[in-house]
Amino acid sequence: MSRFTTYAIKEISSSFLLLLVLLSGILWLGQGLRHIELLTSDNVSFISYLSYIVLLLPKILLITIPICIFLSVLFNLNRLRNDSELIILWASGKSHHEVLIKPLMYISIIIYLFSMILSIYITPISLNEIRHKIIDIRSSGIHSSILKEKKFISPVDTLTIFLQERNGNEINGLLIHDLTNSDKPQTYIAQNGEFIDFENKKILRLFNGNIQIYDSDENRISEIGFETYDLYLTPYNKEENKHIYSDELYTFQIIKNLNNKKLNNFNKYEREQFAELHKRISSPLYIFVFSFIPLIILKFSKKPGDDFLYPIAIVSAIAFIFQITQITFSNMLVEQSKLVYVTYTLPILFLTLILFFIFFDRTRLKENVNVK
Repeated sequence: MSRFTTYAIKEISSSFLLLLVLLSGILWLGQGLRHIELLTSDNVSFISYLSYIVLLLPKILLITIPICIFLSVLFNLNRLRNDSELIILWASGKSHHEVLIKPLMYISIIIYLFSMILSIYITPISLNEIRHKIIDIRSSGIHSSILKEKKFISPVDTLTIFLQERNGNEINGLLIHDLTNSDKPQTYIAQNGEFIDFENKKILRLFNGNIQIYDSDENRISEIGFETYDLYLTPYNKEENKHIYSDELYTFQIIKNLNNKKLNNFNKYEREQFAELHKRISSPLYIFVFSFIPLIILKFSKKPGDDFLYPIAIVSAIAFIFQITQITFSNMLVEQSKLVYVTYTLPILFLTLILFFIFFDRTRLKENVNVK
């Protein structure tokens, strides 16, 4: 390995890691703030919340890695061009292969292997864990922390709660409207109340109030007074959907589910799993594509004085088109499972076109034609 190859690998890798940390950190922070409401649930600790948002990282990394390798190569290419290092290397007899292709290939292989592990193993595990955390959180009952002073709150469709004042778990001025039994809706009115969590049971203890029950059959209201009344909130728990989506299944589970089944006989859920499985395997191949796209700039701008904005716009547009094409075919694979070969052919085709464009020399071709 030459000195420049080592130097190029070091520079591109350091830029890549810096961009990866910055971009992933920004997206991760945004996702963390988006799910900050989890902390308002009185059964979710800060540690549980932190573990939840940490599990979001693998999915974010899969999104940011291709972008960061593209930007890091683009940045270093511009720096080498401005410092005339590329001109000096080419003048000394170095080829494209020795100067740029070789270090980029080394970096791409390493990132590709990491992306494969991330895509096939780590991300499905994290998404599966997130799904089970969501099921546990949302199925754990009504949380007292969602109730606000002087506001009508409906934690579930059949229950509306209003409270005048609140100090911790103690409440003053309480009104509850219960529509669990639509034929006999009930209204609870109490001077005071208290939230109690006893043996994993959520209880709202009411003091000095009454219960008004409307009988729709007889069209009359009956009233029952009480000094203390315990309203169990467990029956109002919202049943969370426990369906596990295809991207949340472990890779070995998908392989097991599809084993010995014919492609034409797949149901909708199996087609989704089939598309997800091949997406996990084929997506990392685009690392090579996004690593080599910036080299197209050298066909337009080689010297420090050459315009660089126009070539950047071109390669950015190409990268965007490739990304949209990848997403489009991945989504089409759900309905058109026979397109599975296209998902693997596309990145190889894109890379071949890029390398052909990089190495294609029109001047040399004309000279060969003239000689003949």
